[in-house]
Amino acid sequence: MQDSTCVALMPLTSSELPSSVAEELGLIAAPGSWSPHQLDPVVKIGAGRAAQAILVRAVDSCGNERHCVEKVFRPGWLTRTVYRCAFQAPFAYQHSLDAVLACFYRRRVAAQLVELLLPDCRVARPYYVRWDRRHQSFVLGCEFIDGRGIRPAAVDSRAVRRAIRAFLGRPAAIVEGMEDETDQLVTTMGRFEALFRECGLTGSGWQVCASALVSTSNLLKTPAGYVLVDLESGIPALLVPAYLSAGRRLNSLPLFDDIDARRLRQFLETHWPKLSHKLGRAGFQQLTFDVERLIEHTARWKQTEIAWGRRGASFFSRSFQEAYSDRCVATWRRKERIDSHKENKLRARPSIWSQPLYWLGLVPFGVGGFLQRLCGNQGFRRDVRRAINQQAVRKQLIAGYCEQKATQWRDEGRIAPTSSFVRLTIRFLLNWLLSRLTPAGVQRWLVDDERRRTSLERVLLLIVSGRYQRAYGRHAIRRALREWADEGRLHPGEYVPLRQDSQSHELDEYARCFGMHLSLKLITPVLLPLKIGGVAAFAATGEIKFLLPMLVAPALRTAITLWRMLRNGWRGLKYGEALLVGMLPLFGILAYPVQMFASHRRLSTFLIRDCAARIARCLPIYGGRNTRTEMAAIKAANWPIELLELGLKVTTKIRRLIPRRKIARKLRQPPPVSPVTAWDQFVQRHIDLLAAAESIERAVPAQIDDAILSRQHVKPAA
Repeated sequence: MQDSTCVALMPLTSSELPSSVAEELGLIAAPGSWSPHQLDPVVKIGAGRAAQAILVRAVDSCGNERHCVEKVFRPGWLTRTVYRCAFQAPFAYQHSLDAVLACFYRRRVAAQLVELLLPDCRVARPYYVRWDRRHQSFVLGCEFIDGRGIRPAAVDSRAVRRAIRAFLGRPAAIVEGMEDETDQLVTTMGRFEALFRECGLTGSGWQVCASALVSTSNLLKTPAGYVLVDLESGIPALLVPAYLSAGRRLNSLPLFDDIDARRLRQFLETHWPKLSHKLGRAGFQQLTFDVERLIEHTARWKQTEIAWGRRGASFFSRSFQEAYSDRCVATWRRKERIDSHKENKLRARPSIWSQPLYWLGLVPFGVGGFLQRLCGNQGFRRDVRRAINQQAVRKQLIAGYCEQKATQWRDEGRIAPTSSFVRLTIRFLLNWLLSRLTPAGVQRWLVDDERRRTSLERVLLLIVSGRYQRAYGRHAIRRALREWADEGRLHPGEYVPLRQDSQSHELDEYARCFGMHLSLKLITPVLLPLKIGGVAAFAATGEIKFLLPMLVAPALRTAITLWRMLRNGWRGLKYGEALLVGMLPLFGILAYPVQMFASHRRLSTFLIRDCAARIARCLPIYGGRNTRTEMAAIKAANWPIELLELGLKVTTKIRRLIPRRKIARKLRQPPPVSPVTAWDQFVQRHIDLLAAAESIERAVPAQIDDAILSRQHVKPAA
């Protein structure tokens, strides 16, 4: 959360900065904004559907320092496609100056109203707006909030039984101590949404709408309460009838961060005694100024989009054509597709439709941008002419373009950090094509020989090397525990016991045996026809012998477990549940998950919940971290956990009937073995790669923690 020393810093306007600094950083002059003099990226802290979040260290001309979060509006192809289909325009926050300034003032207005009217709630304040030439997109610098997402509720071990009782019409027992932060957060979101819709920030209510499953990820919990950190939409409000109705009322379908200007002004007029009393005369005047700027920039932004559902017949009006032409010209100038001379000529003409320059920009895959620069930028034409006539210039321009694309691909993780390009080779063209058609991970696997070889070797080791299996399993468990701990999802005192459980060597044995059981699936193509035919023959004749193919897999699983018992029983390992469950024809594959749950119930419970969360995060559109989809998946994990507990009660009763012998020696950690053979060294190299990857993963939260600690030493301006 923003500390008081940062709040005390006085805002500076861009006019107080040297013009060279403002031009270098791409700062946009906005009254009331804070203008940094230097920006140093720290670490990337997240990525959403419409923007990337980067933690930066910002210093102004007086030496005052802040850690800010820059939202770099670079949406993916799906977000861009949805926006273009809805409004027949490119994504506004990436290209429209009025749209990103509307973001700035919308946050200022929302932050003021929320602080005054909603106790224990806040909105992350905006600091500045700038144009990033490297990413060719606008950037919104905001307050850095030290908070966490939703902490999942504790495991409910009676969810199935309570559901059965409810189905049978019997009263269910009241569960105490099962607090669910999702319900508390949804209630808070309802307060945000009610205020936004009441005051006229109608479109912003979509960001805190409880009916939108992903909206819970837009808030963070701090010791002082909830903070809304994302007020900018990624997709239009299409899935909630209330917002479709509101869009129809505002004559703006679909809604995308729209405001009701009349209601917003009326809200200030109605509540001005209360607002002016809390803000003072100067503060209320500043709020009124911000509201008017918000209304102005939003109107300009919406006016420059075709948006058939919003504009109707006004598309053919002269005012729209002039506004649309101005926006296109400003965007081309910002991207250096036209020079000042061409800009003046285009602004002298009210319509852009008759210009070949406009239609050239519709050519896809970057070719249109090149043709536009060739047509509208005299300096670029001169460079192209020189490149055609002079080989040295041509090589220099091509090398610069190739290095620019290589830098972009390295930042996105599409190519190896050491890869570079200086010529338009087949390899470069292949990477360019893959960058347009495939995700970053797929491209990296296809073009990086080292990454591909390492991945294939890792698959081989996971199949044949017990030592690597143990190392990889421990690495995966530690990574999951670290992620939950860094995100504040574990309750106090949970991390240390779980980490201690992960060190048990019983888990290594159970994981290896589970892999052996999975390998039996290789004979499924042979057994499946025999099973189907046997069941059909048994149904026709009633002869039990035809069901023998059903017992092949259980017999093999039982043989594997007995072999491991004879080999490792003296070490104190338990195989009772695995032996009993493995005998079952259909559910025997769960033998070692059940055994692991019996021996390490706490860690197994965590891993089941983490697996459910990962599956939910992979769902398109509705998935993601800290969404209600993810929380519902974690909550649904209570059912298999409870079924496992019920199954253990049955196996425990059966095991009591079997005499147990005393174990003279307990399991001890085997002594480390130095790699001797080439195979041992090969395995050790991949284990070292896991350790290196883990150290890199640990570095990101460490950098964020350092940034949080450094803010305690920020001094207020004199």
